[in-house]
Amino acid sequence: MRFFLFFVIFFNSNFILNANNIKISEVDNRFVVTENSILGFKIVNFLSEFAILDVNHDSLDFVNLFVSGYGYNSVNGDAKLPVIEELISVPTGANILYETTNLEERIISLNDYGINKLITPSQPSLSKKNKSDYIPFIYNDDYYNFNGFHYVDNVLIKELGIMRGQKLAHLTISPFKYNPVTNQLKIITKIEVKIIFDNLDKNKYKLAKEKYYSPEFEHLFKSCINYIPTYNNEDIITTYPVKYIIISDPLFQSVLQPLIEWKTKKGFNIIEGYTDDPAVGNTTVSIYNYIKSFYDNATANDPPPTYLLIVGDINLVPSFSGNTGNHISDMYYCEFDGNGDFYPEMYYGRFSGENISQIEAQVSKTLMYEKYTFPNPDFLDDVLLVAGVDANMAPVHGNGQINYATDNYFNSTHGLSINSYLYGSGTPITSDMSIASNSIISNVSEGVGFANYTAHCGSSGWSDPSFSNADIPFLNNDNQFGVMIGNCCQSNAFDVSVCFGEALLRENNKGAVGYIGGSNNTYWDEDYWWAVGNTSNITSNPNYISTGLGVYDCLMHENGEQEQDWFITQGQFIHSGNLAVTQAGGAEEYYWEIYHLMGDPSLMPYIGVPNNLIVNHQPIIPLGSSTFTVNTEENAYVALSMNGVLLDAKMADVSGIVNLTFPSITSVGIVDIVITKQFKIPYINSVPVISPSGPYVICPNFNINDAIGNNNLIVDYSEIINLSLDLHNVGSNSASNLTVTISSNDTNITIINSNTIVQSINQSQIISTPFVFSFKVDDYIMDQHIVEFGVDISDNLGNSWLSYFNVVLNAPIIESNTLIVNDNILGNSNGKLDPGEVTDINIDIFNSGHSDLDNITATLNSNSPYVSFNTNINHLTLLLNSNQTLNFNLEIDTNTPPGTFVSFNLEVSDGIYTYYKIYTNLIGDIGEDYESGNFNQYSWNQGSYPWIIDSSMSHEGVFSTRSAIGLPDDEESELSITLDIVAPGNISFWKFVSSELNEDELKFKINGDKLGEWSGEDVAWSYISYPVNIGQNTFKWEYDKNSQNSQGMDCAWIDYIIFPPLDLGQISNISNIEQQFNIFPNPSVGRFNIYFNDNKLHSIKIYDTKGKLIECFDNQKQMSVFDLRDKPSGTYILKVFPESISYKIVKN
Repeated sequence: MRFFLFFVIFFNSNFILNANNIKISEVDNRFVVTENSILGFKIVNFLSEFAILDVNHDSLDFVNLFVSGYGYNSVNGDAKLPVIEELISVPTGANILYETTNLEERIISLNDYGINKLITPSQPSLSKKNKSDYIPFIYNDDYYNFNGFHYVDNVLIKELGIMRGQKLAHLTISPFKYNPVTNQLKIITKIEVKIIFDNLDKNKYKLAKEKYYSPEFEHLFKSCINYIPTYNNEDIITTYPVKYIIISDPLFQSVLQPLIEWKTKKGFNIIEGYTDDPAVGNTTVSIYNYIKSFYDNATANDPPPTYLLIVGDINLVPSFSGNTGNHISDMYYCEFDGNGDFYPEMYYGRFSGENISQIEAQVSKTLMYEKYTFPNPDFLDDVLLVAGVDANMAPVHGNGQINYATDNYFNSTHGLSINSYLYGSGTPITSDMSIASNSIISNVSEGVGFANYTAHCGSSGWSDPSFSNADIPFLNNDNQFGVMIGNCCQSNAFDVSVCFGEALLRENNKGAVGYIGGSNNTYWDEDYWWAVGNTSNITSNPNYISTGLGVYDCLMHENGEQEQDWFITQGQFIHSGNLAVTQAGGAEEYYWEIYHLMGDPSLMPYIGVPNNLIVNHQPIIPLGSSTFTVNTEENAYVALSMNGVLLDAKMADVSGIVNLTFPSITSVGIVDIVITKQFKIPYINSVPVISPSGPYVICPNFNINDAIGNNNLIVDYSEIINLSLDLHNVGSNSASNLTVTISSNDTNITIINSNTIVQSINQSQIISTPFVFSFKVDDYIMDQHIVEFGVDISDNLGNSWLSYFNVVLNAPIIESNTLIVNDNILGNSNGKLDPGEVTDINIDIFNSGHSDLDNITATLNSNSPYVSFNTNINHLTLLLNSNQTLNFNLEIDTNTPPGTFVSFNLEVSDGIYTYYKIYTNLIGDIGEDYESGNFNQYSWNQGSYPWIIDSSMSHEGVFSTRSAIGLPDDEESELSITLDIVAPGNISFWKFVSSELNEDELKFKINGDKLGEWSGEDVAWSYISYPVNIGQNTFKWEYDKNSQNSQGMDCAWIDYIIFPPLDLGQISNISNIEQQFNIFPNPSVGRFNIYFNDNKLHSIKIYDTKGKLIECFDNQKQMSVFDLRDKPSGTYILKVFPESISYKIVKN
């Protein structure tokens, strides 16, 4: 089957504050995979806008080019130019061919944009070995003195290695070439590339994927832009139970048995290998060959192992020497099919110990943690995050990593109590305070569920603030040990006497249950990427949109990451972090070698106190049974074992139903059931195997008939469903005169026919009832909602048996993309609304749910008197997993005041499911071109030496404004304006400067912050643009006279200023709304009052920001109260009928 994936990355076009944005076309920056199959794929990249930031190195001023979503791949000392860096997956054995099928380039002069500084040279990432009191600066004179565009491959593909039978490669697209002498950029604004996998053996490719497939590794390949799912639901193979290898010194064989028994119950096939066994041996080569044999001999039905646990100190179980430095590396025990590459095929960890008591401590802590037998688990809510001391690097790299963690995941919104230590400022105790060390040790001693430190350390612990091996024996966190990460040097260098990670793990009943750290020095850039994700702009306040996936994202996966992007075990953390470093083009081989886990690689950390799992199953297993059904939650791992032997283990799908199969149980006894899921309390129970003395009837399965509906054999909204039940008599006698009744407490369905009579079922017989049971699905339901049914079966002897089954309900989910102004035919083709223009409005909508939507009506309206629609209604069908483009046509009144802010209300509905979204747009530009010949159009403020209207120079029209001429030394000519900005946007203007270079300057400031300065003698007007935030902003142009000397005209001109969206008081939707009704308080904690200024009856509908209707209040008159206290905090859209007026409300 050919699989086509339409993959799009829209790079954030808002850029960043304090940057000069250069926009060279109206197309959005985007990277698109347009075709995809196992034979190859096509990509298209558009580049229309980038940012210029002022930077300083070694007291020298430079500029930095920044494109959101891009990285950097320059030689140290050469200009640092943005590139696209992505991972691709290549079929094993195939050759990579690629060709550029379309290329569009443009040359620009940075001088034309007022940028006369050199692009900053690329610098190496700094090691965390020593504090960065002095940072060396690398500058390549030959590069910067070359008068020409330095050559770089437009497209470069580099093969990296093989992991689990799939080859990985690195794709780089370099759209910038730089001439440092002329200060010009050659920019590829559009490039289309076709990648072909030549000499592909499809059968070999298929066999390799089947042989080495593991669902716990699939997320690694999902990060490739040409990812194709290995299996669809109709072609799934057995991948569970998960295989787990333990390599240990024989000294620890007996102390490991409780762990092995537990792991077996949890659903792992455990393979024990001891170094006194000749098949295993005690050298790296012999142990490696033993582990590799299980990988090489794997089949599709007996997949290779997923986890490796090494037990013993390095003197007992040796480790490899790294290839990239003087360090050790356990990673090479897990690299099998890359001919010595550095991409491991297993997740690995180590219980390091020299004696039985040290290993016993690690076993007992792991068992307490995984079985959730803490005397008091409240400590799991406590988190420790530390940006350690380094005056140069901590303010951005250290604080940025910790701020990302607290802003997105580790905060009170997630029910967590955070002990955070930023460097310099921002937390009650900062890491550079003298009390920080004792405070951090106290936090650990009181118990923390998760800890992360980033800065300097050594093999014996964190350096500054100090927390070391010497402090560990005095900790008081008995029964309160969590998972810790040290993004710092050598804290897991387990070839020394006792490293920090070893000391934490070896401590009995305290310390930590897992510690991740480096066996050599780590680096500031790479550690930032490791935790936060790949980004070209390392800042102190990174956001999710501008970064790739790092450890925090893959652990928490709450921003819509696909399941394949979840990294939920300790061992997987290292892979997710190192993969981010690989994507960033950092020191990847070095990082894959040095990062290690002290602890069990399969352990799933808790972040906060977890909740119970929802579980239902039969209370007994009849003797002779070979199946057992469990109803639980999606992604729960269900394992069944008996007498220390694993019977079966499977992962629950979206239905939550797991059907376990095993050889018939031939003797009575106890079966152990263990169910685990990330961030959930494990379900641990026993089920007796008995031989019923009489009849015993269960319901192992059910069948659906939706012929009354759309007849697609799934349960959709609004359908009437008929059910047939399979009934199995597992008892020793026949069952007679059975009454079978179904029930459910779920309010999303209504049972129509709940029972039937079955005359008899013989011993061991399975029968299917007719489709006599039926229920009606509500019109409005949540997609993929699970309904639990109970089945009560009773006979004429007074016996009663209870079974359960789950039914998944399916519904559509309507979503929409950006509103696009298409004014190419009758407008001016600028992609904006302008007065007097006739234009099309295009909005892409899509159905991400699991049911089709028929007979949809999509309507676009506006309350603005300046907008009239020619076409505002579309009729369409939206199938599941499909998209459609809505097309509306409208006219803008010729008399519309430029800068009018207008709202468009999109409503998409089939009569049951309604999606509602408000778009805002600007008609025309709000600007000042001085063509009035005065300053009266806006409230301008002047200084002691005012600017004047000038007709001798202008960018457009007749007039511009010029700074005062003849300024005294050390004086300024100032022009400023304060405006209320109602939506994010840019301020732009054209400037012309004629002054002494580097002495007399034109400066531009927003709210007192200098964003740009220009001096020298311009030969042409240049365009300047900066982003502006919502709220009151003061914009100031200031010409500073600093020198006794003069050159040129000794002044500056500005012209054609375009402001961001302003509230000019010309039209106010809020005022119109308030003339008809008032809402108060807003924001509110949940109770809102609404007062109507008429006596009519109104209906109020409340939607969430995705357009889902959550509340409806009919027949409201004059004063009404509506209550949203049971709804989550956030923004909602209130819509009043029959006026069809919309209003935003906020629930705190």
